[in-house]
Amino acid sequence: MRIATGLLVAGCIATAVAAADGAVEAAGAPVPAALAAVPTALVEQQRAGQRRMAPSGACAQRGASDLYCVDLYATPDAAGAGGSVDLGRVPSPFGVAVTPAGNHIHELTAHIEGLPAPSSFGPYSAYVAWATTPFFEPVVKLGEIDNGVNPLGRVEFNKFLILITAETSADIEERSGQLVLRGRSPSLFMDPHDLLTQAPAAVLGPLNRDSAGATEPMAYMGADSNGWNMPPIHPLVPMLPGMRGLVPKVSPERLFAVDASGLAGLPEAQPSHVVELPDGGTLDLEAGFVRRAVGGIETIMMAFNGQHPGPMIRVDAGSTIFVNFTNNTIYPTAVHWHGVRLDNRYDGVPGVTQDPVMPGESFRYQIYFRDAGIYWYHTHIAEWYVQELGEYGTFLVEPRDPDYYNPVNREVSLILDDILINDGRVDVDKEDANHVVMGRFGNTMFINGTTDYRLTVQRGEVVRFFLTNTANA
Repeated sequence: MRIATGLLVAGCIATAVAAADGAVEAAGAPVPAALAAVPTALVEQQRAGQRRMAPSGACAQRGASDLYCVDLYATPDAAGAGGSVDLGRVPSPFGVAVTPAGNHIHELTAHIEGLPAPSSFGPYSAYVAWATTPFFEPVVKLGEIDNGVNPLGRVEFNKFLILITAETSADIEERSGQLVLRGRSPSLFMDPHDLLTQAPAAVLGPLNRDSAGATEPMAYMGADSNGWNMPPIHPLVPMLPGMRGLVPKVSPERLFAVDASGLAGLPEAQPSHVVELPDGGTLDLEAGFVRRAVGGIETIMMAFNGQHPGPMIRVDAGSTIFVNFTNNTIYPTAVHWHGVRLDNRYDGVPGVTQDPVMPGESFRYQIYFRDAGIYWYHTHIAEWYVQELGEYGTFLVEPRDPDYYNPVNREVSLILDDILINDGRVDVDKEDANHVVMGRFGNTMFINGTTDYRLTVQRGEVVRFFLTNTANA
């Protein structure tokens, strides 16, 4: 049996919004003002021709985009040193430069300040920059580095670390000296923190140590000083030392359940429906607001065609379909067809393959399905916020060969998701993703958009499951 799964996406935040006195219009539909007030910075940054800026750190100080800049952090012995590395674009006829193996190519430029003489760390005479994967294999020498602007050439990794070390000579070919600065590519922040990629204790520094230098115990639950409610942790899976205090670098936006008047005019979310399209068929797909009950609260969510999850689209391999997408929300967005090998201009990645689809605007996608299997589609702007309000759905592409799969009695598609609800509310960051990127580890689970999914199977029945995991874990 072949089962195609969606990528593990960190989290689902289905936002519950405080009751508001006023409302705004989103393509003709009323939206409570509390919700409308949240995405101001997001909307402004995603307008055509603008890039999202880094929220903090050396990249932010230089006004650099957090998608194309690496903050460098100093080790305790190099306190006062720091900097950033720009990920410059490499010319390509395809918009994004990649190797034949599919690895992204970046032109690196380092901006360094505060480095003392290398000899202050020991018998060293030069600083050398290196690039490596999260597994530290291979390690590529980028060249000698010093305070100021340093062109470092190109690197061909999808996910990588930048290491700056003090070495006995700038001519060495293997890293052996003391680590002074380090950072990791933006692509690595799509993963949870990992001791292989960045030591959390080094980032937190004195925040999790008392005045005598001893490590302070930190609770697994409760709220930190910024007001974030910590996610639930299984008692048999304790968090690693140094990671217990990791919280987003921003304050939460508290969005409460909406009362009946705040939900007036919003349609109730419907379950996902199957839409079968022939070769050359067209689907009208609209993103909009809905209401639904989750975890005992009534909340605002988002949906494609009023369905949570969005419609399952069934097509035959080798088919081409057209999707007329309309954005009836107050957020800029686009639709990414995840895992589908299609014409790059229809891939739905704003800033790379198309401009954002602004509120009230439309975009026509043309999608050719080369491969059989299960795939999913979702928004590709502020996924930690907009996508996890419900903007996602699946494709089931039927194989041309009738014997492609083994015989079964029936097929069932399952979409997994989760949501974290604390005291009748969901805490989200209104401006940026936290370190788990798409949200928080949830305490309420969704299967096909419901919390009470049931499936009855007869004895001896063979069922093929198509799984898509959009949850944190």
